[in-house]
Amino acid sequence: MPDSNNPISFIFGLLILSLLAVSILGARWIAPHDPVKQNASERLEKPTVQHPLGTDRFGRDVLSRTLYGGKNTMLSSVFALCTALLIGLLTGLAAGMFHGAIIDRLLMRLIDVLLAFPFMVLAMVIAALFGTSLIHLLIAVVSVWWVSFARLTRSVVLHAKNETSFAAAKVLGATSGTLIFKELLPKALSPVLILATFELGSLILSIAALSFLGLGSQPPTPEWGSMLADGRDHFMQAPHILIGPALFIFLTVLAFNLIGEGLRDRLDPYEKSGL
Repeated sequence: MPDSNNPISFIFGLLILSLLAVSILGARWIAPHDPVKQNASERLEKPTVQHPLGTDRFGRDVLSRTLYGGKNTMLSSVFALCTALLIGLLTGLAAGMFHGAIIDRLLMRLIDVLLAFPFMVLAMVIAALFGTSLIHLLIAVVSVWWVSFARLTRSVVLHAKNETSFAAAKVLGATSGTLIFKELLPKALSPVLILATFELGSLILSIAALSFLGLGSQPPTPEWGSMLADGRDHFMQAPHILIGPALFIFLTVLAFNLIGEGLRDRLDPYEKSGL
């Protein structure tokens, strides 16, 4: 049976995400300082009333950079997820609908290759070929991230094709497009959306990790991963530099995991049935 605490977890996750969204989207009004303005006389200051999270090595306000950096990290992660979700959903529908055909075999071999290819290596190759930027980082992320959605969609489609409603629609002369978008797509949406909620947390961590390595947003643009990289050399002297981005990353990933747990109990038929 589903855990009775999961509705509470879902609400708690939604509350955390709402607070983060308000603070990040409202950074223009909430942030106390310009996130890129440098002040050498205030460098590496400890938290004060004027700078609640202190300042970095250039005298920039850490709280302001964290809020503005969250906007860059969150928007880029959501954009990458939506793109990967769309590609994976369409690919999985095509592979499942035409199971056993050449298109299915080609797509599955492509998926096998991408699964075997290390994600970090692909990001580094793209950075080496085209340069380091957030756009190139997102290209690397989307190039690999759609695979999990495609595999899940394909498995759901193969199961749905054995149901009576699909057979009836096929007997009545429904076209392939009608079968895909009216019979198969609705059945695939719930499990794929559940997966997407969990994957968004992993995606945020991956983008932050790659930015930490210098493959994402470039200075002085604030971004959580690059902020962690910028503060690591001063950790012993001014550990407060890392508190803002690290805490926001933790809370964001926690919120999406809690929401994902709640959605799984609400939308997953196997969870509902206790299987």
